[in-house]
Amino acid sequence: MLAEIHGKISSEGSNLSERLEDQLTANIFGTLRYLPVHKGIQPIFRKAVFFSQTDQTVFINGLTAQKNEFIGDHVKFWVKGERSEIDVLLELDHLTIGIEVKYHSPLSSDDQLEREASDLLKGKGQTPKFLLLLGTEPEVNMMAKTVMEDRKLPSGVHFGYLSWQEVLHQIVHVQKSETLSEFERLMLKDLVALLRKKGFDRFQNFQSLVRPLVDRYSYFHFYLDEQFFYFSVNRIEKEGYYEFR
Repeated sequence: MLAEIHGKISSEGSNLSERLEDQLTANIFGTLRYLPVHKGIQPIFRKAVFFSQTDQTVFINGLTAQKNEFIGDHVKFWVKGERSEIDVLLELDHLTIGIEVKYHSPLSSDDQLEREASDLLKGKGQTPKFLLLLGTEPEVNMMAKTVMEDRKLPSGVHFGYLSWQEVLHQIVHVQKSETLSEFERLMLKDLVALLRKKGFDRFQNFQSLVRPLVDRYSYFHFYLDEQFFYFSVNRIEKEGYYEFR
């Protein structure tokens, strides 16, 4: 709904990748803004990763000090600045957080985050400015590292990143809270279902496999008529084509 309100969905279907990204942004953050801070935004964003311990401390302290539990009016979508458009902007009591959301697409340009950081600095308020890159593991980790190595962001903006996998992990954890109301539990349940549908579940262990685990003390027999491979080449080369006979 939010993506359509803000004109992010093309009726001609010409911007499919952007539509998926914008729709995911609207679905997740549009729901989180209806939840009390300590049941949504706070536990999720506490897991954002920064390249400076000082930045990490200021960020977490600012989240913790948030007084108003309901911040729906302080969460804005696709905010246009002089040089960029920030996907999600959170203007909290002690922090201003700009979020660049990625799903299946790379950064639109080499200076995209630089332009967003510049617009953040020009924003109102004197609270510390943070720019977060939200994407999929492991790509988001590598993109964030590249940004820090390039050192092009203005010094007044603190840069960090967060993964969709971590967002899902934290929402699952919040679900276990006994203080959730019936409506809050339902909202979180829907978010978990959506993020799992998108494939953001991390590998945990083999216990959830449908087939039984292989036990090293058990006996296994494979019934095959032929048990050999034949290669008609003397040397296997990278990117070559080989047929199993």
